[in-house]
Amino acid sequence: MDLNISAKHMELTDGLKQHIEERMGRIRKYTDAPLHAEVHIGVEKYRNHIHATVKGKGAALNSEAQDPNSMYKAIDLCVEKLEKQMRRNKKNIYHDKKVGKEFLRKQQIAEKVSPAKTEEEVLDDIS
Repeated sequence: MDLNISAKHMELTDGLKQHIEERMGRIRKYTDAPLHAEVHIGVEKYRNHIHATVKGKGAALNSEAQDPNSMYKAIDLCVEKLEKQMRRNKKNIYHDKKVGKEFLRKQQIAEKVSPAKTEEEVLDDIS
């Protein structure tokens, strides 16, 4: 997973960075596709704010969270929301969809092929 972390109006400490990397690693279990995540953290007045965007194969998932007490709680809330979205959409988005003329042609050939004939023989028969 490619992870970019940026901070606004605060210092990005090693502890925060490590916590974000650890929590964002939890969403890797839902897909084998390469993912790119951007995390923006900051302080606005009295609120600790985090916004995360995860882009992958055919999808972009967004999550925001705020917590007035702790940035760590805001990170955990944000990652929980992303995990929920990944669980909900993993069957629809992250699995290979085999569509197109080539796939349909091979599927029709496979239906017509008897165990004794090869694919080339069937193509010769069709032509």
